Amino acid sequence: MRTRVVVSALTAALALAPGASLAGCTGVGAFTCSATVSVAAPLAFGNYDPAVATPKDNTTTITVVGKVTALVALLVTLSYTVSLDAGPTGSIANRQMTGPVGGTLGYNLYTDNARTTVWGLNSVSDSYNITASVIGTTVTRNYTAYGRIPAAQYVAPGGYASTITVTVTY
Repeated sequence: MRTRVVVSALTAALALAPGASLAGCTGVGAFTCSATVSVAAPLAFGNYDPAVATPKDNTTTITVVGKVTALVALLVTLSYTVSLDAGPTGSIANRQMTGPVGGTLGYNLYTDNARTTVWGLNSVSDSYNITASVIGTTVTRNYTAYGRIPAAQYVAPGGYASTITVTVTY
């Protein structure tokens, strides 16, 4: 087992930062596996108006790239989970961005477009089978992070931000 640290950003600015990766995959033969995680762009909510009766939504894409390199291998399965931490304030259930004069603005990140499942630790799992080659076989998977700031949060005007660490464990 090996540990890799991979960090990115999601910003509202909300920044998603890739975190640690734990190596491990299964198969027959002599092979190595690796995975990296990245975030396409900061999750930017834009201007938030607490007087608007609807929540402020936006999305970003989290990309996991898995690679298997083999001397000799028949079939290799790479399985992993993608986790998002709570950030520097709040909890996974009640994430918060910090702003002017120490103020906070609540928000959350979800695994689904309906925004019913909060994306937390080990929330997204995936696996795939590949036949590996000496030069390596790479598979890229994209996952959407659905962000939401609930309506009617009366906060001081100004910029609010948070950094979330994204971890892929494989």
